[in-house]
Amino acid sequence: MVGPIYIIAIALGLAFLLGFFKKLNANIAQTFMMAGVGAMSFISVQWLFGHLAGMVTETVTYTAGFKPPFSISLQMGAMEAGVTSMINIFGFLGGVYLWRKLKEMGLNAIIIYMVTLMGLNVIVLTRDLFNLFVFLEVSTIGIVGLILLERGVNTISSGFKYLVAGGVISSFMLIGTIMIYKYAGSLYINDIITSNIAATKGGMVALFLLLIAVILELKPFPANGWALDVYESANSGISAFLSAGFATAMLFVLYKLMPMFPIEWQAMVAVVGGITFIGANLLGIRQKNAQRLLGYSSAGQMGLLTAVIGLSSYLNEQFIFILVTILLGHYLAKAGLFWLAGIVKEKEINSWSLLRREPLLVVLFGVFILTLLGMPPFPSFFGKWELIMKLAAGGQTTWILAILIGSFLEAVYLFKWFGYVLKGENEGLPVLQIKPEKIISPVVFATVSVMAGYYAGSLLGETNFAFYIPLMFIAAIGLLEFLPAFVKNTFAIAGMGYLAYTTLPGLFETDLLRFIFMGIFILGGILTLFAGYYYKGKRQGFYPSALIMFAGLAGIIQAETLLQFFFSWELMTIGSYFLIIRGKRSMTHGFSYMLFSLAGAYAILAAFGMVDAQVGNMLSALGGVTSHATLIFALLAIGFMTKTATLGLHIWLPGAHAEAESDVSPMVSAILLKAGVFGLLLTFFGMGAESAGNSSILYVLGWLGAITALVGNLAASFQEDAKRLLAYSSIGQLGYILFAYAMATQLGWIGGFLYVINHFAFKAILFLTIGAVVLRVKTHNMYEMGGLIKRMPLAFIAALIGIIALSGVPPLSGFAGKWFFYNAVILKGWYFQGAVVFFAGVIAFLYSYRILQTVFLGQLKDEHRHVKEIPLTFLIPIYILVIGIMIFSMYTHWVLEPITQYLTAYFPSDPVHWDGAAATTSLGYWNGTWVMYIIGIMFVLILGWLLWLNAKATKVKQFNMVFSGERPFTPETTHMAHNMYAGYNKALGFITAPGITTFWNKVAEFVTDAAGFIRRIYTGNGQTYAFHIVAYIVIIYFMIF
Repeated sequence: MVGPIYIIAIALGLAFLLGFFKKLNANIAQTFMMAGVGAMSFISVQWLFGHLAGMVTETVTYTAGFKPPFSISLQMGAMEAGVTSMINIFGFLGGVYLWRKLKEMGLNAIIIYMVTLMGLNVIVLTRDLFNLFVFLEVSTIGIVGLILLERGVNTISSGFKYLVAGGVISSFMLIGTIMIYKYAGSLYINDIITSNIAATKGGMVALFLLLIAVILELKPFPANGWALDVYESANSGISAFLSAGFATAMLFVLYKLMPMFPIEWQAMVAVVGGITFIGANLLGIRQKNAQRLLGYSSAGQMGLLTAVIGLSSYLNEQFIFILVTILLGHYLAKAGLFWLAGIVKEKEINSWSLLRREPLLVVLFGVFILTLLGMPPFPSFFGKWELIMKLAAGGQTTWILAILIGSFLEAVYLFKWFGYVLKGENEGLPVLQIKPEKIISPVVFATVSVMAGYYAGSLLGETNFAFYIPLMFIAAIGLLEFLPAFVKNTFAIAGMGYLAYTTLPGLFETDLLRFIFMGIFILGGILTLFAGYYYKGKRQGFYPSALIMFAGLAGIIQAETLLQFFFSWELMTIGSYFLIIRGKRSMTHGFSYMLFSLAGAYAILAAFGMVDAQVGNMLSALGGVTSHATLIFALLAIGFMTKTATLGLHIWLPGAHAEAESDVSPMVSAILLKAGVFGLLLTFFGMGAESAGNSSILYVLGWLGAITALVGNLAASFQEDAKRLLAYSSIGQLGYILFAYAMATQLGWIGGFLYVINHFAFKAILFLTIGAVVLRVKTHNMYEMGGLIKRMPLAFIAALIGIIALSGVPPLSGFAGKWFFYNAVILKGWYFQGAVVFFAGVIAFLYSYRILQTVFLGQLKDEHRHVKEIPLTFLIPIYILVIGIMIFSMYTHWVLEPITQYLTAYFPSDPVHWDGAAATTSLGYWNGTWVMYIIGIMFVLILGWLLWLNAKATKVKQFNMVFSGERPFTPETTHMAHNMYAGYNKALGFITAPGITTFWNKVAEFVTDAAGFIRRIYTGNGQTYAFHIVAYIVIIYFMIF
């Protein structure tokens, strides 16, 4: 092994050597610099791999031939090796990124860059306190020199403020160091740790001054305005250096000095970090400047890591894993995003939409944002998971809440930014000019982030390689983005088919619940993907997004542990977000969907932490929860209901469904929403199924389901947008399903399963049909349609069958669902809730009739006289589903009888008995086959009689009408179905008033206004910032002493 002293020798020697050759060619000087940094990186990395492989142990290098305290020692342990590797690798890639800038600024800039890197290495390696202070000063001065690479007024001003703040901080640090030497008699950190100087008042003050100086170097809120100004105005490569390099080194300094301080101070350190994590991210919500926003995020992430160090006593053996994975996520993502900022060269985040001109940059941006937020499959996901698990095991509920709130606030502004990238206007923006040296570094860090994620998961021993196989397939599809859409569509369907072939047979034999949902997810996915053959061109981004969602859906079915389930749940959320935001006007709706989804996911994560603390990490152990059971199951229910769009958590759904592409809407409505249902079922099984029948949680959920059904159906009736009508219909239908399962009886659950299957089929039919109609007529507005039965008879027949199944009219399966509902409600005794649900069913008939009447019946619009039938690529999956509904309706017992047998073990009371196709309960019996026969025969006879009766009738055509002297003024007034239920709206419309939307808007407004008010403390005045630092020190001092 090459000794760590050579890291310093190479940097220092090269810096001095270059200083003697002022007229050296800039390219040659930079080549020397890169060779030197490469050698430094090699030394660090070899030590890191040596430690990981167990080939070396912690090594201490003594200088000048003496041992401390008579010499300075450098320690190279596993942590030092890791941190110096991060700093030096960043130094190398940052040097590549800044190649032109350093060349432009000349030899002095190159020397400063080398010396700054050397200083960061020393403060990591040294075990001498004064040596640490000296090289911290060297690094700070070097950073200021690098900041001044940009010669703008703002840069000079921010550099001066940084220097002033650094001077104030270093003064306190120097005083603390001198006082420590007085009381400990040594500057060797190991000696100081064992000297117990905290036993004296003076020693305590000395330690406090040292600790507060280190914390201030991490830019804590609110004493960090000086750093934010630098992040905003400096060259993006230098801002990356400050965030990923300097901050990483200072965090390690805090880590290695913590044993010097009294154990009681850990709580203070954690509180300081927690306040910074929440405060910085709160203020970031109002930020529009990209680099300043990243500055807020950097401060927040350092706050989180500071809190992790302060909470180390609760994290036990996983402390290092948590610290390293979260730090690594911040390091990779923040460097990558700052580097991208230098490529984009647009200050405002709403101008970053120009990234879409280069798909690679969009992918890199997405990787870094998801890494920063701790989403799978990146390393910080596993770190945050373990952090919550360990805090839950230690009973630290307040800290869990604080960390999740801070994480959510960070997600708010990062996904707002992501929305601009994916959907913002990019007309009139400058053309991107990507220089080769600037793209290398972000690509390397994005690749490392993916690899580090897999490695972090493997260290936990939880992540099955099988969970990464779909991601590898998706990555391969992503690399084929240059191919036409139909080729990628074929690959996607083939991949989904293979997944069905390898999973469904085994699930059929072992777990009927998972078999049903996997069938909906995978077979439904194949059918909806088939509609994708309609689209021409490359359809960039669609197939990786869709497959990520389906991989997540399949993963939650296959998951055996809580971690696997949550990993897949987050994957599903990411993929569905990318699909939803593809719609033309979906930026706001995609943002709303993501915020509700993340809030729900964090509720699930908190609940899983409490479950893991009690019964372990197995998903099957949910039923063993005893302590805080009500809170745990309530959190799980809330988390899963964000996906089922239960009333109060539903506001994302109407716009997301309505604005999504025509083949995405059925994916989201018919398939994605069932993930929430599956999660609720796992929750109810954990609660004890039938034994939870009298639970207050289920009683509340029953009322929520009933009211959701009523409000959703009523709102659907008043819509003029056909897809928005179906979206509100989905809310109502999911209300039925929630109500059915909340009854916690066998009849209720049979009805629930029937509705799950039925809703999947008829909602896929209706969204595919109406979506295809919209593609043909180029409008969502129903009053602009009409008479399309003449041009689209096959679409009409499909919509008719879907509507019959939806409305519960015999002979289709919706009628069977109502029959089981009636029985379940009567036997449960939920008469009031049942009345609400059945009234909602009457309302469903109103919008069911309306969409048929408005779109397909009536008079044909003149502009639609030559419109074609909906595309064959839509008709094929639609009619497969139609045939499926007909078979399911006639032979319902093929599915419901096995479900009944499956449920008997959980609901032994008052079981349903099957005799062939006949189901018998204590209230009566039902036979789906005979219902189909009887209704079929009646239909044929009545239809024949009507055809005979009207054989000679004259058809009323469009111009056989008069307006009684009235002249229509707008297209709406010529359509009988425009504002069709105005009377009902006047009487009952108050129920659907956007009160819940208004509530959430007020919450968002309050949070953003609070952020704007607090942000006023950042005046931009250097003297004010210096006062902030001093005031911060005084306040913390009086908190401790």
